[in-house]
Amino acid sequence: MVKLINSKWFQHPVFWMLSIYAIGSYFSISNVFKFIDVFYGLLFHVPLFFLVYVNLRVLIPRFLDQGKYLIYFLSIPLLLLATYAFHELTFEVMFPLMDSDFYMVSFTEWQVLVSIFTIYLILTTLIKLSKSWYTLQQVEKEKLSLELNSLKTQINPHFLFNSLNSIYSQALAKSDQTSETVLELSNLLRYMLYEVEEDKVPLVKEVEMLENYIELQKLRLEEGSKVGFTLEGELEGVVIAPLLLFPLVENAFKHGKKDDSKQEFIDIRLKVDTAISFSIKNKLGQIDDMEKGKYGGIGLENVKRRLELIYPNSYELEILKTETEFQVNLTLV
Repeated sequence: MVKLINSKWFQHPVFWMLSIYAIGSYFSISNVFKFIDVFYGLLFHVPLFFLVYVNLRVLIPRFLDQGKYLIYFLSIPLLLLATYAFHELTFEVMFPLMDSDFYMVSFTEWQVLVSIFTIYLILTTLIKLSKSWYTLQQVEKEKLSLELNSLKTQINPHFLFNSLNSIYSQALAKSDQTSETVLELSNLLRYMLYEVEEDKVPLVKEVEMLENYIELQKLRLEEGSKVGFTLEGELEGVVIAPLLLFPLVENAFKHGKKDDSKQEFIDIRLKVDTAISFSIKNKLGQIDDMEKGKYGGIGLENVKRRLELIYPNSYELEILKTETEFQVNLTLV
């Protein structure tokens, strides 16, 4: 039913039927709407059909939609003049040729006719432009939705590679933690793939996902590396865009030192009060060959783009970098 109502094959006939009734009533010589009024309305609409569809099918697509506004507006007086001539032709030439018992003349003054033609021209143009604007908005909305979904579901293959390698090492060593590690990875992937369909998710779930990720990454760190995750404030009832913080944490692990001279350190802090404040600091190190290539991760660009789309004018992002450390501070208001 909705599809039918939105169809032009439904909308146009309904528009013209209402228009014929309105014109017939306007020019009716009695208080009762008669067949002669319908007949006159139909005859009166012959030039109106010409006016409307020349505007919709020719002038708007070729000039207005193409940004040729001057040509479009210069064409309007010519179209109105042609429509007036068509009106006169209809009543003075075409109608007398019909085998009809009715007698009709175009007794309407030219000023009234031009006013009616102008109203129809403006009305149909506005309807056309509003539909085009609505369609454009829907397309833009779908494009943004697709882009957001794409950004949400990007997972660094190198993270999976590292995690599976760690699990493999545990399995070879017959570690008791192997099953727990597999479960953590399973929960993390389930969250990334299936539980981020909503625009916003509970912050509690997001934190739980980050904790699982951190535990998995700790498996590959050197002994003595320090990773801290400090929470402050009440998380219950607070929502956030899913996987918004994940690229920042992933970035910290990816860029940490991977040589034997210095151990890695990552300090993560999340505070909730009137705003959500997230800070992450890590030692700045070298990226291995795999991460330099096509598996470079989603990183800060992902976060920046999603912030622009989801939190316009409602966030602060600060990036600080020295020769040895890298820090990101994010505040969501």
